[in-house]
Amino acid sequence: MAADLRKIKDFFTSPLCPPTVIQVSSSYVSGIQLDLKDGRARRHAVLELPAGILDPHFDRKNVADAAALSGILKEGLREFKGSGKKIACLVPEACLKIFVLSFDSLPASEKEREQIIRWRAKKLMAILPEDARLSYERVAFSSSIKILAALARTPVIREYEDLFSNLGLEVGIAASPTISLINLVDWENEKDLLVANIEEDSLGLMAVTQSEPALYRLKTFSAGQEGGLRFSQKIEAVVKEIENTVHFIEDREKREVRSLWFRSGLKEGQEDILAGLKTGLEIEVRPILAPPWCGLDPELSAFLAPLAGQVPWRKNGSQKP
Repeated sequence: MAADLRKIKDFFTSPLCPPTVIQVSSSYVSGIQLDLKDGRARRHAVLELPAGILDPHFDRKNVADAAALSGILKEGLREFKGSGKKIACLVPEACLKIFVLSFDSLPASEKEREQIIRWRAKKLMAILPEDARLSYERVAFSSSIKILAALARTPVIREYEDLFSNLGLEVGIAASPTISLINLVDWENEKDLLVANIEEDSLGLMAVTQSEPALYRLKTFSAGQEGGLRFSQKIEAVVKEIENTVHFIEDREKREVRSLWFRSGLKEGQEDILAGLKTGLEIEVRPILAPPWCGLDPELSAFLAPLAGQVPWRKNGSQKP
């Protein structure tokens, strides 16, 4: 039986998600404030960011101009302060390292478990910095133990914490948009699928087989060219990476990937992106939307889906408050 993935989203403990969730990317900041009683969105915001103000990366400084970014956030999120100081923050996926790891067994000691998980992660990376924060969760129960692990460098995460601290907000939870989206897909019933989060500078992919997370991949994009050519090139790159992942999963897991569930943070319209993916892919393509009880219009429901997926009553998109 697949386990709820929510606990992976906190780098230290597992607090309840605050009603305010904010996503930070290289091209925008989005926010939503939810009524935790009925799930409706009380406030929302989407703030466009100037090019180059934020450059997500695992190893180096992310925020190029903290003062300018703080000014944009202070103005755009001023109405979000009324529901308490704590927020959940979806950070850019390029500043995280995420792995799905399988083990025959794990020690009972938490310290020993963390050492083994770090050792396995280190084998998949050129260098594992000493200051890397580790969060992990057992996410499936089968013949082996599966661990979903997330690593982030302390100085990088501290940049985001400090950014919101200067606004009087505290990051209680740090999360991945793609992992958040999994909570909006019924992957216990639809057993073999891909979940994709498409951003201007990256593509996050999570493969699920037999209702268990099987693989996470991140593809980063260069700036490319302006206008339609840039969009067509990006869709082509997304399609190619999805096809490669589908073939890899089907060869390794001996399972047929039947569908792609996607969410886009691109500037282009949802219908254009959906059409491009359907044209390039042979599997079924479906958009991920926030639950209807959030009360968002279709365009915002698609764009803000990662924020809605962070809310603690979600479990694979099937539960209503």
